[in-house]
Amino acid sequence: MAGKNTKKRETGGLIMTYTVAECGEFHSMGRYHEGIKTLEEAAALYRKMQGGNSIPAIGINLHVEGTKKGMDSQLDIVTGEGIDMGMVRLVPEFCNCVLVQEAVKAMIAMFPEKQIIEL
Repeated sequence: MAGKNTKKRETGGLIMTYTVAECGEFHSMGRYHEGIKTLEEAAALYRKMQGGNSIPAIGINLHVEGTKKGMDSQLDIVTGEGIDMGMVRLVPEFCNCVLVQEAVKAMIAMFPEKQIIEL
């Protein structure tokens, strides 16, 4: 789950953490936080970044133990006005991962004002 007591989520060598980008379109343009252990911490950072000139995003990063960081899969889920379910469904590492599905459900509950974006 993406609950308050969650640290790194590990399943079969898969480690899921959260990312927060000040600019969801170009992560290098602004502050970028990675390795965030809980959705609550990510949401707090995200809320602090809102109201500026860019559109912040909360993402999920999947890392397989024993692989290089450059092999990680990262996808922004909470962006602008919505929660991007369409992109989750397009990326096999995300749509087939129970940890991601749990995290997305928690994001939907945490951000009820956000529109669900489908394909």
